[in-house]
Amino acid sequence: MKFHLHVGVIRCEDAATLEQALAAAECTSRVLARPAPNVAVLEQADANRLVEALNERGLHPKVMR
Repeated sequence: MKFHLHVGVIRCEDAATLEQALAAAECTSRVLARPAPNVAVLEQADANRLVEALNERGLHPKVMR
């Protein structure tokens, strides 16, 4: 069993959008869990990288801390 204390949860409108966002941040292989097709759980650093990658592409995701 492995515990992750600091994670980020990414939720998109659909699975395709989530896949594109994960690919943009090069985080696809580091997803910890997929509780739903449009939801991914990532380590906090990877979640931050994803937000930065989207911001660099002119997309501004809603971020809740």
